[in-house]
Amino acid sequence: MPHHDHRSIPCAPGRVPVLGHATALLSDPLGFIGSLSRVGAVVRIRLGFRTVCVVTDPALVHTLLVGLAHDCPRGAVQSTLRTAFGDGLLMSEGIAHRDRRRSLQPAFAAERVAAYVPVIEQVTRERVARWHHGQVIDVAREMNHLALEIVTRALFGARLRADSTVAFHRALPDLVKGQIVQSLYPHPLLGRLPLPVNRRFDAAVRVLNHVVDQAVRGDHGEGTLLSLLRSATDPSTGEPLDEAAVRSEAITMFGAGTETVSTTLTWFFHELLRHPGVYERVMAELDELPGGGPAKDGGALTAGDLERLPYTGRVLREVTRLHAPNAFLMRTAAKDVALGPYRIPAGTELLYSLTAVHRDPAHHRDPLRFDPDRRHADAGGGGAVERHAFLPFGAGKHKCIGESFAWAELAVVAATVLRAWQPLPVAGSRAREVVWTTVQAQGLSMALAARTPRGPATPEAAEATP
Repeated sequence: MPHHDHRSIPCAPGRVPVLGHATALLSDPLGFIGSLSRVGAVVRIRLGFRTVCVVTDPALVHTLLVGLAHDCPRGAVQSTLRTAFGDGLLMSEGIAHRDRRRSLQPAFAAERVAAYVPVIEQVTRERVARWHHGQVIDVAREMNHLALEIVTRALFGARLRADSTVAFHRALPDLVKGQIVQSLYPHPLLGRLPLPVNRRFDAAVRVLNHVVDQAVRGDHGEGTLLSLLRSATDPSTGEPLDEAAVRSEAITMFGAGTETVSTTLTWFFHELLRHPGVYERVMAELDELPGGGPAKDGGALTAGDLERLPYTGRVLREVTRLHAPNAFLMRTAAKDVALGPYRIPAGTELLYSLTAVHRDPAHHRDPLRFDPDRRHADAGGGGAVERHAFLPFGAGKHKCIGESFAWAELAVVAATVLRAWQPLPVAGSRAREVVWTTVQAQGLSMALAARTPRGPATPEAAEATP
């Protein structure tokens, strides 16, 4: 196949003087990036004086993440966090990344994930026990707090003070906003100016560091990610990981383990409220579990129980397809590379969006329709294109190390909440997409009706009060 010079890569329409495509990208990120697949498999955009190549074709995204993982390390979006938090697994490259991944892998082995299930369920039960019949909850807020508690308790064996939890959630939006804005600056020096967005980002970094200090302080027992990190050695030196390395990994897990999981859970409840038939099928499956019925009358969940929830698993996979958390990420070509038919010169910034890939009508029929019976490649079936078109946790050597933990967490939280409470819609409330580095779900309220062994909740619960 002939290789074309990078200058033959088509340029996106709508470029304006000086700003280029920055306004279009910031005002409607998913709409703009999603439109580029009609322009080409790789499309050039201008962000001020920077030229960025957007990879839209799923097979080429897969090539970028797998075949070119060594030659195209992670780019500006992640570099912002490296500056703030150091070289954790999320930010490191090359041998350092490989060695750190090997050190962390045992924490996410199948037997460890199975051991986390009772902890995840216990934390969730404690959270939902604070709710009451007729209450209206802010779903995103509740799921954020729940995801943070799960990471803290399951992976670190620690508990955070209430004020730290509140501070963490207040800081998170400023962290993700600052990350995306700084990664799109025409020049990195702008990140050092005392602009309001930069000051808020720096303050958010300080808050997250403070929270992590609490989580890693002291010895919280065997079997936690923290104990594994402290007993691990650096393969290149044979020495134990220093405290800075331990903290860097802890920050990675707090960041990756709260924002995306809580957002996915919020979208899950959003879709259940919009599709009563899906809800009924999920509940029929849950009621078939050993113990059945509401959680207080049923037995504790086990990892084996999760295998008895195939339809719930398909619902969660469809949520991650339609609402893929990562709006866009970046890589940078460290050397001249071939990406499909194109020659990409060293130094080129490459942007891709898993959300856009998952919504591409060329690879997903009626992509904006929520359909749990849609075939997802990782659940069996599908050719190469289909496999490449469903990448909820990425691909290649940088694929999310916590994938198995995340699937278990999503299923356990979904099951535990739904065995205790029936979610009911609140008039005029629905989740709206707010796009930064993640596609957040904001504005969703839902009413709660207690489930009883006598059957489903009554409609009166919809007339709930906050």
